[in-house]
Amino acid sequence: MKNKKSIGLDQWKLYGSLLHVLQIASRFHIAMYDAQEYKGYVIVYVPVYERHIIFAHFENCEHLCTTGMLGYLFRSLKKPARVAGIICAIILWYGLSHMVYAIDIKGEDDESRALIQKTLKDMQIVVPFYEKDTAQLKTDLKKKLENKIAWLEIEKKGSRYQISYTPKEFAIIEQLKHEELIARCDGVIQRFDVLHGNKLHKVNEFVHKGDVLVSNVIDTSSNSKEELFVKGRVFAYTWKDVHVQMKDDKMPKAFQYYMLLFQARDKISEQMKKDDALYKENILQFSKEAGKINMVVHYTLIQDITTP
Repeated sequence: MKNKKSIGLDQWKLYGSLLHVLQIASRFHIAMYDAQEYKGYVIVYVPVYERHIIFAHFENCEHLCTTGMLGYLFRSLKKPARVAGIICAIILWYGLSHMVYAIDIKGEDDESRALIQKTLKDMQIVVPFYEKDTAQLKTDLKKKLENKIAWLEIEKKGSRYQISYTPKEFAIIEQLKHEELIARCDGVIQRFDVLHGNKLHKVNEFVHKGDVLVSNVIDTSSNSKEELFVKGRVFAYTWKDVHVQMKDDKMPKAFQYYMLLFQARDKISEQMKKDDALYKENILQFSKEAGKINMVVHYTLIQDITTP
């Protein structure tokens, strides 16, 4: 009840007995709070949105006040000066929140940065200014700088614009190819990092060496074939057994064990490429034979099986 009063309830004086008031409230599903009966009338609190129902079903009723925040708001709206102040505050807040007060230009070349600043000034984009459509601004700016800038992006962060760019002399133009991605070894597909191409297999599917993983051809809805660019990598679970050995010396068995294990890890790491990962390591054999100690370790790796 206290929380409802703090938000806002109407306080009413309803003439009649408490029983009569409650019967009408029950019939028309009126929510009432803290009803107190006096001689000939009842004081009760009712939600503000049920005000019209009270007027419709209680002939003798008096609205005494509205409590809480809603009451303060309603009283404020009756004072023209406060209403004008609220409207001015809303207009001011809306206007200021859509203003841009700074432009950050981030890139490698100082000459290009100065050129972007000059171009913005020529376009009459000078702070402070009312925010513009960043997509359209980027299009217009790229068109004016197409001979100098290879890549440009504009992002609004609060009350500032951040412009990032790459000059043409620093840009790396990547040529997309039509070559298929083919498995270089057996494995179970763990994930696809493919930007372009037609994937022919699914995750957790076993593939063999030589299988086409991502094709450069796709069947269209008109039963024709369309050639695609291919770009990406396919990672799969692969397996390797590593055999290492050492002379049987006087060192404790635990030291011998870990020395061989570290040798095995060094050996398997030499066969791994960038972004490959070690998934599991299982010791298959640790034994002595003819004055030597042998260890065989079975490794499960996550590898890019399309890397030549």
